[in-house]
Amino acid sequence: MQPRGRLGALAERNFRFVFSSTSISAFGDGVSTVALAFAVLHIGGSATALGLVIAARQGAAAAITIAAGVWADRLPRHLVLVSAATVQGTMQAVAGALVISGAAEVWMLVALALGYGLADGFVIPTSQGLIPAIVSSARLQQANALLGLSQSALRVVGPAVGGVLVAAGSPGGALLVDAATFAAAALLLVRVSIPKRADSVVAEPFLAEMRQGWNEFRRQTWIWTTIVFFGIGNCAAMSTQVLGPLVAKDDYNGAGTWALLVSSFGIGTIAGGLAALRFRVGRPLAAACLFTIPWLLQPLGLALQPPVPVVVAIYALAGIGIAIHLALWFTVFQQHVPAESLSRVSSYDVLGSIVLVPVGAAIAGPVAALIGVSATLFGAFGIMVVCFAAVVTQPSVWAIRNNPGRLAGAEAAA
Repeated sequence: MQPRGRLGALAERNFRFVFSSTSISAFGDGVSTVALAFAVLHIGGSATALGLVIAARQGAAAAITIAAGVWADRLPRHLVLVSAATVQGTMQAVAGALVISGAAEVWMLVALALGYGLADGFVIPTSQGLIPAIVSSARLQQANALLGLSQSALRVVGPAVGGVLVAAGSPGGALLVDAATFAAAALLLVRVSIPKRADSVVAEPFLAEMRQGWNEFRRQTWIWTTIVFFGIGNCAAMSTQVLGPLVAKDDYNGAGTWALLVSSFGIGTIAGGLAALRFRVGRPLAAACLFTIPWLLQPLGLALQPPVPVVVAIYALAGIGIAIHLALWFTVFQQHVPAESLSRVSSYDVLGSIVLVPVGAAIAGPVAALIGVSATLFGAFGIMVVCFAAVVTQPSVWAIRNNPGRLAGAEAAA
């Protein structure tokens, strides 16, 4: 039986706590998206310095993610997320205090980004295993869509607040707001209650569990045949994160324009999240990949430097596509990977997706200094198009058909 109403997943207690927690932290993420970039520029950093900060965060996350997947399959996943939120909040609080005091230097923000990234590496693998353990299978796609929708809505408000704080001369204050949201998120996650048999297994030797995760990852052909191209495309896409604030500062209206673009992307993800609540298609994985097409246009829009409304439209369409893409991708993943291996397989998936992201962040500034900002963005657009074509031509992408899959942990416990 299908659940009634669009918000049916919120009827499940554990999901309500997780939903509230991720929504609050999403608001903080939106604030820090603008604040971090302009905190670096505020202390005299360049695009290269901003790239180093982003690379440190992403590199640390990539380095820890495989081990994170093993621990997430061993331990109560909601408590793993509590620990991660605590570390992330601490790093943001220290960074905010340093910026406000005027003592911040780029190397300090890089060091704090490393600590933040190590905690962040636990989030996606752990969440991938947690959601099907707390939501019934009939509501799984709905739960993923609701999570994406709430995060999207608050990431519209977050960048707007971040832009106001930065414009008022206080990027450090915006970072402190983000720190407070991590504390609130951790307090909500502590209240999640999951039966041991639904969220943990008997631990085997650490390396043995890691190998089991790798073997399951290789068995899922549709993941490993696409992940390389996703990783390269994500690497190229980092040029928009590093050079976007610079384009906004030099060619538009500074922090206000960048905040508007980030918010437009968020508004698009709201629309996409609403569509994903009831979106059904025969080949969900293929559809998920096709919905990334608007995302490819972001570096092209920045490179061409059209009027602001045009760039805003590009970012909004990209948001719509990404929201539907993620809801479908996570649902397919959770339906086709065994529950006991979800976090470990997810860790390999995440690693493949982000392992080159620090490289993209680190080289975007130097490459732009060498060949120019527009040329760098045009090059990123070309790489992303080639990777997209390679993904959508994979037979395994079209082989996955709509299937409710196995019972989720919440049903098994019941």
